[in-house]
Amino acid sequence: QMQSGEELTFKVPIEGDIAEEVSVVHEPGVDAAVLKKVNFFQGDACALSEYADGKEGFGTFDGAILANLLCRLPNPMACLNAMPKIINKGGVVVIVTPFTWLEEFTPRSKWLGGFNDPVSQKPMYSKDKLKEIMEDLGFEKIHEEQMPLVIREHQRKYQYIISEATGWRKE
Repeated sequence: QMQSGEELTFKVPIEGDIAEEVSVVHEPGVDAAVLKKVNFFQGDACALSEYADGKEGFGTFDGAILANLLCRLPNPMACLNAMPKIINKGGVVVIVTPFTWLEEFTPRSKWLGGFNDPVSQKPMYSKDKLKEIMEDLGFEKIHEEQMPLVIREHQRKYQYIISEATGWRKE
């Protein structure tokens, strides 16, 4: 809708069942050539390989952002394993995650870290495992920082989170 210059309307939670309707439009002066370069997809982050391969596939990209996503997936490795397939050589993947592993989203057996090694009882940190995984997939870490994040639940409730933000370039 936005590519054709249309206004997009959606609801923002205020309290309980009460929501406010808001609208967005692109900036004035943005021409059609620029609008065609931006696409939004909604799908299953654990099935990115299928989207890339299917006849309705979306192809490959120079960059991808996985923001507040990894620790909310039922199978984070399925998402990470698709990165080499959908990211062009020299492309960048930015991963921003607080590593808040919860069994309501991700079965414990699929957590990248956040637990003690069953043999040595040493802590297994997600940050370290992510580095190992991304390097094995052919990505080099090019940036790392702690990134504050605020999630608005409704007009009087917010979550303040410090996420681990990393950038990875495909070799």
